[in-house]
Amino acid sequence: MRIMRHHATILILLGTLVLDVQTSLAQQKVGKPKVTNLPSKEIPADITAELDVVYARYGKRELHVDLFRQKTVQRPMPTLVVVHGGGWLKGDKNKFRAMAIQLARQGFVTVAVEYRLGGEALFPAAIHDCNAAVRFLRARADKYLVDPKRIGAVGGSAGGHLVGLMATASHVAGFQGQGGNPEQSSRIQAAVVLAGPLELATGSVAEKSRKDPENSNANKWFGKTIDEAPELYRQASPFTHVSKETPPILFMAGELDYPARNEGTRNKLKALEIETGIVVVKDGKHGCWNREPWFSLMLKDMNTFFRRTLK
Repeated sequence: MRIMRHHATILILLGTLVLDVQTSLAQQKVGKPKVTNLPSKEIPADITAELDVVYARYGKRELHVDLFRQKTVQRPMPTLVVVHGGGWLKGDKNKFRAMAIQLARQGFVTVAVEYRLGGEALFPAAIHDCNAAVRFLRARADKYLVDPKRIGAVGGSAGGHLVGLMATASHVAGFQGQGGNPEQSSRIQAAVVLAGPLELATGSVAEKSRKDPENSNANKWFGKTIDEAPELYRQASPFTHVSKETPPILFMAGELDYPARNEGTRNKLKALEIETGIVVVKDGKHGCWNREPWFSLMLKDMNTFFRRTLK
C-alpha cells in the first residue's frame, strides 16, 4: 500500500509538471508583450489635421500627404516635411505621425509624406515624390499656411537618406520627376537625418549589396547591385552632391546604432563651412526616434535646430 501511495504521489506531481509546461507553452504562443513606449499618434484637440491630401498624380496613381498645424495658426509658418523609413521597401506616412504631430505642437506646419516604395517603382521614384511634395507645398502655400522660404525636412533610416538627397541634390534634374508644379523649387532650407545612410557607394550598404545580395534592400530598390551599377549608387548618395549650396544638416543617431555612419558627409560639410553636427542619444538603437524616452529627447534637439535654421 505504501508503494501504491508513493506511485500516486509521483503521478500527481508529474501531472502538475505537465500542466505547468503546457501553461508555459500556451503563454509563449500569445506573442510578444505589448510595446508600451510608443508615442501617441492620436490627434490632439489643439491640432488641425488635413489627412490624405493629394499632392501628386501619376496617371491614376495618387500620392497623399497628411498636414498638421496648431489651430491658433493664422499666418505662414516654417514647415517640415516628415519622411518615414522602412528600407525603401515598406512603411507608410502614418509611421512618423507622432513625430509630425509633436513638431506641429512646437509651432511648425508638418507634412507627413507618402512616397512610392521599391515594390511599386524603383529609384529614383521615391525622391521624385519627396521633391514633388515640396513643390506642392510652395504652390499651395497660402492655403496651408506654409512659409515657402522656410521649409525643412526630417526623415529616419531610408527616409533619412531621402531627406539627405532633398537637402543636397535639389539641383539634379533627374531627381525632380513629373509630380507636378514644375515652376516651383524643391529646395529645402534645413534637414535632420535620423540614421539614414548618405554614402551608399561605400560602407554597409555597398557591403551588403556584394556579400548578401539576396537580402540587400538597396539591390531591390535600385534593381542592380553595387558592382552592376556603381555610378547609380554614387549618384544616389547625398555625399556625392554636397556643395556650398547645401543647407544645414543635423545628424541624429542612437548610441548603439553606429553613430560614425556618415562621418565622411559631415567632414565634407564642415570643409565647406556648412552647419552640421551629430546628436547621439544614450542607449538608443535603430529606430529609437519612435520610442520613448528617446522620442521626446530627440524632438527637443530637432525643435532647437529647426527654430535656429528656419528663422
